[in-house]
Amino acid sequence: MSERDSVSRVQFKLDDALRLGYDYIKRRLDRATINIASIALGISFLSTLMLTDAFYRAYALAGGGRLSVETYQYWLMFVALVVSVVGVTNAMLIAVYERYREIGTMKCLGAMDSHILLLFLVESSIQGTIGGVLGFILGIIGALLSTGFTTGFDIILKVPLAEILLLFVGSTVLSIILSIVATMYPAFRAAKLNPVEALSYEL
Repeated sequence: MSERDSVSRVQFKLDDALRLGYDYIKRRLDRATINIASIALGISFLSTLMLTDAFYRAYALAGGGRLSVETYQYWLMFVALVVSVVGVTNAMLIAVYERYREIGTMKCLGAMDSHILLLFLVESSIQGTIGGVLGFILGIIGALLSTGFTTGFDIILKVPLAEILLLFVGSTVLSIILSIVATMYPAFRAAKLNPVEALSYEL
């Protein structure tokens, strides 16, 4: 094999990974939905607490009473995020088993370990982004429902827009990070598959 053939054999760009990751999410929408929902629920709990705290501070500055989020609620949030990560890891492991033949075929066609790893990480990043956005929206609704009857539902208008945007960006980035962390082990496992064994694997 010439050097040119070797170089072309291993080309796999980020846009290729994005396209393949998006196609797989569409083909396995049920499993992707479970992952997204798991991430969204954890992030919504986090967003609800952070926004509730922001609403309480805005309420105090407006001359209302002093209110605060209880410490135990943050511990519950931490547990919810851990459960979310474990759920995504389990779902991605099952996805790896289901795609043994597909991964084996890709490796026989020239895909390297790094390509398989990138494919799974990009797929998890897409799910993490969607889960983060949905989780933040649910968080806003949850925070308004939990504080609105005390502070007034217009309390969201008294919180600086920059603070809300910062919480949105922070929760979305955290969602992507958690999704990637949850996918690392399944992705490494997929990347290290022997192509011959993968093609002969039976579910």
